[in-house]
Amino acid sequence: MPAFPDDLRALADEALARIISDEAGPASNWVDPEGWKQWRADLNRLRTVLTPPSPPIPLFDVER
Repeated sequence: MPAFPDDLRALADEALARIISDEAGPASNWVDPEGWKQWRADLNRLRTVLTPPSPPIPLFDVER
């Protein structure tokens, strides 16, 4: 997957979250009811890829 800026990744994730959460909305016209669960699972997998990575957490706090 290409490297996208974190702000664009967050916007894409938010858009997918809105689509997924509204079963009676526009998505109901895009997907056959029998394929809804699979389509939703596919979008959730895409969301995990789009989510900006968490900042690294240091394992040890070393002071010199």
